[in-house]
Amino acid sequence: MSFRTALSGLNSASADLGVISNNIANSSTTGFKSSRAEFADIYAASNIGTASNAIGSGVRLSSVAQQFAQGNVAFTNNALDLAINGQGFFRLSDNGTITYSRAGAFSVDRNGYIVNSADQRLTAFQADALGNITGAIGDLQLSTSDIAPKVSSAVTVGLNLNAAASVPLAPTASSAITLGGAQTLRTDGGGSPFTTANFTLVDAYGNSVSNASLRFTYSGAGNVWGAELLVGGASTTPATTSGSTTTGITIGTTTSITLNWDPDGAGGQGTVPLTINTSGLTQLTGSGASDVTGTGNGSVQGALNPSDATSYNNSTSLTIYDSLGSSHLATMYYRKTATPNTWETYLYVDGTLVDGPDRLGFSTSGALASVNGAAVPPTTLTSPSFTPGGGGAAMTLALDYAASTQFGSPFGVNSLTQDGYTTGRLSGVDIDSGGVVFARYTNGQSRALGQVALANFSNAQGLRQLGNTGWAESFESGAALTGAPGTASLGVLQSGALEGSNVDLTEQLVNMITAQRNFQANAQVISALDTVTQAIINIR
Repeated sequence: MSFRTALSGLNSASADLGVISNNIANSSTTGFKSSRAEFADIYAASNIGTASNAIGSGVRLSSVAQQFAQGNVAFTNNALDLAINGQGFFRLSDNGTITYSRAGAFSVDRNGYIVNSADQRLTAFQADALGNITGAIGDLQLSTSDIAPKVSSAVTVGLNLNAAASVPLAPTASSAITLGGAQTLRTDGGGSPFTTANFTLVDAYGNSVSNASLRFTYSGAGNVWGAELLVGGASTTPATTSGSTTTGITIGTTTSITLNWDPDGAGGQGTVPLTINTSGLTQLTGSGASDVTGTGNGSVQGALNPSDATSYNNSTSLTIYDSLGSSHLATMYYRKTATPNTWETYLYVDGTLVDGPDRLGFSTSGALASVNGAAVPPTTLTSPSFTPGGGGAAMTLALDYAASTQFGSPFGVNSLTQDGYTTGRLSGVDIDSGGVVFARYTNGQSRALGQVALANFSNAQGLRQLGNTGWAESFESGAALTGAPGTASLGVLQSGALEGSNVDLTEQLVNMITAQRNFQANAQVISALDTVTQAIINIR
């Protein structure tokens, strides 16, 4: 019986050496998890137990337990190499059969699927066409097709306009009204009051007033008349008169008058003096009509000309894209107006005027206050629809000036972005710690293609080994718990890295020496038993 006890020790020591040699052999295998031989003693027992002085019958191999401790992470130059830092397993599809592995050495096959060396496909939570991660799990595939272009529709403009800048091609306010026609005023026959045809004036801010007119009213006595400036056929506020509506001009005596025009009433312009030479006026009686015309002087701000840098203060440009992905140059021109804290902006695309002039008004603190006279928000200027060259569809641009200011510092562009892009080809892949796979394209865009799925088990040591550093789910392991990296008990991913074997060579070599000694000791027991047996045989 002792021979069998010693033999069981030899077998156990041999099994221990086999486990150790397998660990040492896989000390450089990516994702390999070491094993440990576990042993149990043997006793002869009946259904009522063992005797108190029973002698054991040897040892047996009770289990080869896998050790799922974290292996060292080594960085590589392959973005598709993945290492799990923490718990969990990669979920792989082998022609529909799901296996699990810690080895993250992946590449792309000819169909764009991410696979390992055994051609098993990495599975992931799928993404929709917009890059949103869904709950569906499938094989992770990299799309090699071109990404469709996106037409530009929104531009964010963050700039500073210099409050101290001069006004280019500055306007000249009206200062005189020249009378024309026969310059005759009739006292009767419908000659009074008499209103001239409309003429144009320019206020102190350079605004053109095209519906100005003069109304002459006879006082009813002598040669005394009154003159009043009308805008839009109505009196101004306050009224602009020569003294009153019926006095101020004595025909034949008064050679000139001055009308003090306040274009914006209680606004900030102040009055604009308008001189009128009245020496040519004559008074007539009898039937007939009065005959006087008026012409105002002054000029508005000169027209903007992109080829004339003196007609604007500043400009900035950016590239936009049409529905076909063709690029176009959009240029915004800015020029200060005579109206305080107000700028004009013009939008040109490929040298053609698309929108403008539009007006940007700023508060006394330098913040954007109005767009085309309307208080902000909104802070956007939306261009009319235009059709770029090259066959693209009609498009509009919404320019958001919320981040723009007017301070007393030089012009500067702080931000200038647009939301369009041209078509692009796949240029690279990035995988973040959460397992989201981003495809990078040649047009600078990126899009989520999926999120790597990891699985964990209630009893990882219950997994069934398949070889190729793979495991299969078993009854002892429990059902797979699938989720995204970094959630629940699952670890995070490290892209461009591989998890090495968790075998400690020093420990294994020490274990090998111990197992060798155990083997030798059991062999020595057999040798001793053989000597005892031989002595018994030799008894005479």
